[in-house]
Amino acid sequence: MLIIILLMSSGLVSSNTPQNQSYRILFVCSDLEDVTLANSFGNNGDILYLGKDLPDDRSPLSDILYLSKYDEIWIPDLNVQWTEGGRLSEGEIGALTEYVQSGGVLVIGLNTYTQSWSRKLDALLGVRVLRLESPIEDGEDLDIVFNERVYPYNDTYQAVIIRPEGAKVIARYRNGNPAITLNSYGSGVAVLMTFNPVKAYVEGNPSFVDLYREVSSEALKERKNPPTISNTKKTLILLKRVILHPITLGLLVFILLEILAYLGLMPLGLTVFFAAPFIPFWGIIKRRKRCTSVLEIISMMRGVTLSELSNEMGEKVRRLKFCIAILKLKRKISILDISRLGGRDYLITLHGLESEGVAAWAVEMYPRLMERIALHPGVTILDLARSSNMPPYEVLQLLREMSRYGVVEIRKMPFDYEVYSTRALLRWFEV
Repeated sequence: MLIIILLMSSGLVSSNTPQNQSYRILFVCSDLEDVTLANSFGNNGDILYLGKDLPDDRSPLSDILYLSKYDEIWIPDLNVQWTEGGRLSEGEIGALTEYVQSGGVLVIGLNTYTQSWSRKLDALLGVRVLRLESPIEDGEDLDIVFNERVYPYNDTYQAVIIRPEGAKVIARYRNGNPAITLNSYGSGVAVLMTFNPVKAYVEGNPSFVDLYREVSSEALKERKNPPTISNTKKTLILLKRVILHPITLGLLVFILLEILAYLGLMPLGLTVFFAAPFIPFWGIIKRRKRCTSVLEIISMMRGVTLSELSNEMGEKVRRLKFCIAILKLKRKISILDISRLGGRDYLITLHGLESEGVAAWAVEMYPRLMERIALHPGVTILDLARSSNMPPYEVLQLLREMSRYGVVEIRKMPFDYEVYSTRALLRWFEV
């Protein structure tokens, strides 16, 4: 399995984007306006659509191997109201942080920042949030100045006021507050647009797309290298995925249970179940000789409990369970639960001779009762109860269970029951 993983990872070793190819951009969208902005960048952008109407799988946002395929990731307007899964989770922010640190460029907008705010996000962006401005009327205060060009912005679309803490301000509002910041983090760059970049383009001025392209180009120049994940880390990630996959986890749990069954550390009933896969390999299992000895003792004693077998073999019960399970599956023996016969153990008999095994055990367990049944055909339940000093109901219940195994036969009378021995019981009292 590890070799397969290594081969898979070798195909993903380098996520560096060749310099002679266009940069790949991933847009995380939650509505049609986000998609409109994404399409304005041309054909080199992929879309991860998280709108509640028809969402894609959101798990790639936590997958560093997936994220590292892209030079830039734009999350311009992740509005919780329209987004399947809501705000960015701690795991997603962690993956995006790792992506930037490895050499990626992350661009987020107003709603993404404010609705998914966390201290980790502030650390990644190199800023600190101060307040949110929501002007009722449009004015010139929030028009954006970038490279001596002015981009009129509708103030009613809101803006977040931040204080740079390590981030570089590359665009400001007319009132002097930061509009766009760029923060070098590891080998990559995190960009914050403190305004709503989607509404600014879709409902405001289409020329904003030129601003976004210039910001994108500047961020790419600032990064040290394209997103790069080491071979070792990729292998470990892939290995972790394989191990944590439900099928793999199920297989590992099954193997663990198989080992516990082989060591005799499970109840006998479960040991029989988990011993089944070993049947095709029985010829090479080391315990084969022990199982032969177990079968010989059962053949000799006809019916023997698990504890009695342990004493006869001179071994602990757990060391015998697996052999008993194999013999059961090979239809050599039968395992009977004798709890309703007054025993607190399993009775093991030869397959097809269960009645003889139960009779042998009953003669040892209830000698006076079995002797009276064998020597006095037709004896009643009341007579047996008096002679054995047992309540009639307990005698009847016991013999009914034994009749299920063919040890005795019970016949109903008007006010009692007659009990007759079968051949399996009678043979123990023949001279």
